[in-house]
Amino acid sequence: MHIDVNITLFTSNILPFFIAMMRLTYRTLFYLGLLLLSTTEIFASGEFRALGSRMMVPGLGGVSTISLYNPTGNQAGMAFQSEGSVSLYYANTGIAEGVNNFIGMGLIPLKKNGALGFSASYFGYNLFNDKKFGLSYALKLADFVSLGVQVDVLNTRIAGYGSRTTATFEMGTLFKVSKNIRLGAHVYNPLRVKLNTDTGERIPTVFRMGATYHNDDKFQVSAELEKDLDMKLAFRAGIDYKVHEMVFLRAGVLSLPLSGSVGAGLLLKGFRLEMLGAWQPITGFAPHVGMSYVF
Repeated sequence: MHIDVNITLFTSNILPFFIAMMRLTYRTLFYLGLLLLSTTEIFASGEFRALGSRMMVPGLGGVSTISLYNPTGNQAGMAFQSEGSVSLYYANTGIAEGVNNFIGMGLIPLKKNGALGFSASYFGYNLFNDKKFGLSYALKLADFVSLGVQVDVLNTRIAGYGSRTTATFEMGTLFKVSKNIRLGAHVYNPLRVKLNTDTGERIPTVFRMGATYHNDDKFQVSAELEKDLDMKLAFRAGIDYKVHEMVFLRAGVLSLPLSGSVGAGLLLKGFRLEMLGAWQPITGFAPHVGMSYVF
């Protein structure tokens, strides 16, 4: 009788508990594995993540452009902005249900010279998430050149392991070579700050440089190179075309991983609405939606 009671207790309570735990563990490991394998939207902790439609969508570079997304692409471009703005952005990663990317950013031109910028991002889901907060300043050194710098606070949380917070910085420069050509350069984490002093793991150091040709803000084509010290050299190229005073189209390609993107945007007075889509072999199609207000 005593043995029967124990067997009943095991099959009715303990066994279902272990099965549930195994399912939860499998699900967690599966999602975390996808996080590590995907390379378009997923980055290791502390990885450079340039945000906004020009940077998140493959092929649409931002190191040599002047746009609303300068606080996350190349802060130096903010110095040439004459209007302030705020932007919200959402990207479905296409990896697994609940794994998303949310971004908020803005810039404020200063009366005398330069501009202030800020950005905040959240990537992941309840079991794993990566957050980044940035405060930036850009200064116009001359009519044709500017310099920008940003201080970053990074936080990574993994369920069951706690969270870790660290800080680094990034900086960039932008040159107006002529009326229609711009050159840009940017470096993230130049001092190779360590993410974990116990394991020696470092925040990635990423160098970017590129060029943009534009024609009266109606047509723009960009190309840039990106080199993470721990990864192969990547190349991206993109094109923007303003087909109407209120409508623009975008497309781009990225070499690592080989992927592409297309999108469109609508301009309504101070509001800007963007809908884009990116595709790559690992995660397939992933939609992007952005909204900005210029004041």
